Amino acid sequence: MLCFRGFAVIIFPRALAVLAAVLLLAACATNSPTRFSSDIDELLAEGQAYSRSLGFRDEAKLTDEDVIALGYLERARVGLGSPFRLVAYIRQDARLTEEVRTRLAYSVLRDLLHERGYQVDPAVLHGLRLSGVAQQVPFGEYHLDLIERTIAEAPTALSGERAVRLGYMLARTEGTATGTPASVVSYVASMVADRRRAREDATELLRSAAAAGADPLEQLETWRRELRFRVERPALAGLTPREEIGEARGGAQSAESLRMLAQRLSAPRSRVQVAPGHDFWGGTWLTPEVAERLASLAQTHDYPAQAPVAVAVAINRDGLLGRRGLEEWQRAERKRFVDAAFSEERFVAAASRLRASDAGSGPRLPLIVLQASVFMRGWSQEEPWFPGDPAPSARDLETRFGLADIVFDPSVPDAWRPYYRRMLGRALTDFQRIIPTASVRGLTIRIGDIQPEAAALALHEPRHRVLTLPPSTGAGTIAHEIAHDLDWQLARKRYNRRGSYASDLAVQRRKGDRIAASLAGLAAAFAREPEDGAPTAHDFRPAEVFARGTDWLVAASLAREGRAGGYLTSFQDPALVGYGTTRVPHVDGNAVPALLSLLDQIAPVAAESRQWVLEMHGPSRTLSAKEMARAVTSAGQAGTPYTRFPAIREARDRALEGLSTASCRMTPSEDARQLLAARQGVLRTAVDAAARGVVRSGVRDVAAELEDPPSRRAVDEFLLWRLDGGPEPADSAVHQLLPVIDELLFHADELTSMAPVTGGGFDLNPQQALCGGNPFASPLRSRPLVG
Repeated sequence: MLCFRGFAVIIFPRALAVLAAVLLLAACATNSPTRFSSDIDELLAEGQAYSRSLGFRDEAKLTDEDVIALGYLERARVGLGSPFRLVAYIRQDARLTEEVRTRLAYSVLRDLLHERGYQVDPAVLHGLRLSGVAQQVPFGEYHLDLIERTIAEAPTALSGERAVRLGYMLARTEGTATGTPASVVSYVASMVADRRRAREDATELLRSAAAAGADPLEQLETWRRELRFRVERPALAGLTPREEIGEARGGAQSAESLRMLAQRLSAPRSRVQVAPGHDFWGGTWLTPEVAERLASLAQTHDYPAQAPVAVAVAINRDGLLGRRGLEEWQRAERKRFVDAAFSEERFVAAASRLRASDAGSGPRLPLIVLQASVFMRGWSQEEPWFPGDPAPSARDLETRFGLADIVFDPSVPDAWRPYYRRMLGRALTDFQRIIPTASVRGLTIRIGDIQPEAAALALHEPRHRVLTLPPSTGAGTIAHEIAHDLDWQLARKRYNRRGSYASDLAVQRRKGDRIAASLAGLAAAFAREPEDGAPTAHDFRPAEVFARGTDWLVAASLAREGRAGGYLTSFQDPALVGYGTTRVPHVDGNAVPALLSLLDQIAPVAAESRQWVLEMHGPSRTLSAKEMARAVTSAGQAGTPYTRFPAIREARDRALEGLSTASCRMTPSEDARQLLAARQGVLRTAVDAAARGVVRSGVRDVAAELEDPPSRRAVDEFLLWRLDGGPEPADSAVHQLLPVIDELLFHADELTSMAPVTGGGFDLNPQQALCGGNPFASPLRSRPLVG
């Protein structure tokens, strides 16, 4: 028996494994819940006994109801959406009896108390290598362990999640960590943080119900309506001073932990304790036979396609089917998964079936499961809907919003159409909540597929003013596409043109056009991250720039109200950007007034929202520690070492200026002093990481140009020796790099030398003409718009 992260992992037959898990549960639990009340404790125990009892039954004797219940438990295990949303679905699922609904709901709540949901397969992190460490090391286990510890020890789940992002950003900058995209680390951190949030939410819910003598499940429904669950709130939330301090300290500690881990694992005989193994699929509730039955039941149930799940599968289709070395039967099994996995229930059944067939090996399937779970976060506040439930009619929506028509393709099943009408009504309501003056009068909305060559999740066609939303991918894109329609309306109003967008027309005309001037302020603001790939002309098309900006504005404004709006936008926060093209505005903040100026032409934002978005995201806001650190670490990225050092110095000095102006805004309190010190510490760490990164890349570049270049491993050992005090490399050929690294280190030392002042901070030179402002607000980087 192995106790790992609160689980009993036993290699026995299925029934014996479940029995042993029940007997040993208390010994392995790391987060034993406090007793609530005798009634609630009894309900939790009954829920646990029910779910575990399903494992004792012969698979041939499992009823359809049992299989459906196991499907819900699997969805909770992998974190496919909020567990409280899942409980709401359980309570309304007519396929389950009232007794099973209650027991299953309490089983899910019981598992939350022991943090058994939101499980992550460490395989998604195996590609995140550490400098100087052999590739055979199971990196994923070490990374997952570090992420879990960082979030568990943080003041709050949010500060822990942000600390992980900051720590890995610093580690990438200095070259300690390479490989797996940063977005995957952010996905994993969000899942682990949601695991903690869900436990804290469940504990608070049950304690409140016990104190009030209320039914916990009824109170759960009330709390969902009141948006009280932290795990269901949008990720795009600001940090409290305490949380930002936790982020700053935890991020620096994470970066240092990664550096120390790389040092230890690179030693000939590592003294680091081997990371415990974690068989992600070994904990599944679905055996191959049960998964096959669940797939059949899901097909009969015929729930509509859900975009977060369907898109996660679609964007990985080529990687899943195109893997080298697959036999035909394996490719066929993968194709079966791709075709079937478009809703939650179908997804967990198809994923378990694929993994059990030995056709799902490799990192791609775990990545799809992770992405689907993270994408579903945007739907956490969704109210349950089942086939046959009521929904507004097409006529209702046309009358309410002034739509010209709502058209369904014949390929869209009749049973699905109410679901998409409800989705459309709620998305448009949320959009007008943020931009009340926005109108879609005269717009035709078509629910149906688009041609594959369009390579789009949804499509606004300006020639005929038709918005097409494919059933599998349309949800989460509606804000972006409605922005295109506003752009179309502005073209008709300002230029008397139909069939085009005002943003495109303005840039074509350019001279003296106010819209073109505002768009110039947006061009650089919503830039792609380097890991998104090289930017294309489409990225800087004016119509796309405006739509991305509007999408972000809607997501940020909804988050201010505690609303997720997953039907409307898939964007969650700067690291969890969803499956669209929306990105957070550039740190200079100039995008916000430019975007508001454009919207003023056709659909002005409400005064209160306008003031808030300027204060929180505009050019005069105070930057967070992470934003200042990112400005430093990204400075001069495309240059040589001798152009990067001055760029980093300039970013450092501007960040110091920002800290100085921020300090004059703060009240003289202990929290303010600690926050300023934390920001200073992050800035120092960021400058150090950037300098180390320049040294690493400079040495590697020179080494590659030598007549007889040393191996990459030898260069990594050399860098570990000179930068981190590792053992001297055995390959003497790398010693010819000593003059190179000495010169680079001289410049790096100059860069990282900061004069301390009383209190352990920096010499901030606080003589300022004004108090406040964003030191990175100008000049704005210029990027060409494609007219």
